[in-house]
Amino acid sequence: MTRKQRVLFLCRDNATLSILAEALLRELDGLHFDAFSAGLEPADKVHAAAMGELRHGFSSLELLNPKSWLEFTSEWAPEMDFVVTLCDESARVDMRAFHGAPKLSHWALTPSAYAAAGTIENAFWQILKRVEGFIAAERRPWPSLKLSAVAECSSEACDLLMSGQ
Repeated sequence: MTRKQRVLFLCRDNATLSILAEALLRELDGLHFDAFSAGLEPADKVHAAAMGELRHGFSSLELLNPKSWLEFTSEWAPEMDFVVTLCDESARVDMRAFHGAPKLSHWALTPSAYAAAGTIENAFWQILKRVEGFIAAERRPWPSLKLSAVAECSSEACDLLMSGQ
């Protein structure tokens, strides 16, 4: 079985932009991706306007909280497949601090994405488009079922597998 690809979204305070990206990726394709977010100088809590954008229909809001990027560089931290920076400050982080060799992307958002609560909605839509593009470009297909695996299954399980249920 192939593991989910791990994606870390970084911004300065991990209170708005990276939180939105984490929540959107988890919601749109949590079957293929494990989404995380962190900040260089994490805030005390998620920005209320960001939570307001996510409140309708998002099932994992309780997982969203500001974290330091250093949590993802420790010896017990999971190896990331991708690190996506969402602000110029986070784009200057030394990627060698992360385990493995994650692919680095910088999502340059328009200046209105960084403004106060009145334009968090703008940031939400910009990040949503980026996340959808990311999923389309980076999703790996699951391994196909091999006939040898079917040969070893019970007759009832094989019937289910072969019928596509």
